[in-house]
Amino acid sequence: MVTGPASVSSSSALSATVIIRGMAQAAPKAGIAGPRVPSACQDVMHLDQVCYDFPELTIVMRHGAEPWQQLAVKLMLKWPGLHYMTSAFAPKHYPGEIIDYANTRGAEKILYAGYFPMGLTLERIFTDMPKVAFRDHVWPLFLRDNAMRIFKL
Repeated sequence: MVTGPASVSSSSALSATVIIRGMAQAAPKAGIAGPRVPSACQDVMHLDQVCYDFPELTIVMRHGAEPWQQLAVKLMLKWPGLHYMTSAFAPKHYPGEIIDYANTRGAEKILYAGYFPMGLTLERIFTDMPKVAFRDHVWPLFLRDNAMRIFKL
């Protein structure tokens, strides 16, 4: 168990490590940045090395992993502590690869994260959400249970 912030190189995708109930939790941004800043540090492939170096670390990718969603899925299959959060997307724009993964082998790896109030209104989120093609068994895991388990809430 990691009991403090992990030490990683500046080239890794880890942009934040926080301690929740004694467990190190990383919430790296993954994917191309929206602002006009370099995105190389957010390349999902960096997480492969971080997961290898810190196998006990729980990592929740945020910010979509775009355009590397297929790689994100492959890495979640490979590393038990790697998860995905839907931040920065309106529900109608959730990547198909992530929806397919949640509906098949990854129901316990995908977490809801909204983009309110930064980019979306609650009205937009709740209008789009019922149209997401998750299977029935995925919804409680996605909306609550995965976060409760992963963050030990």
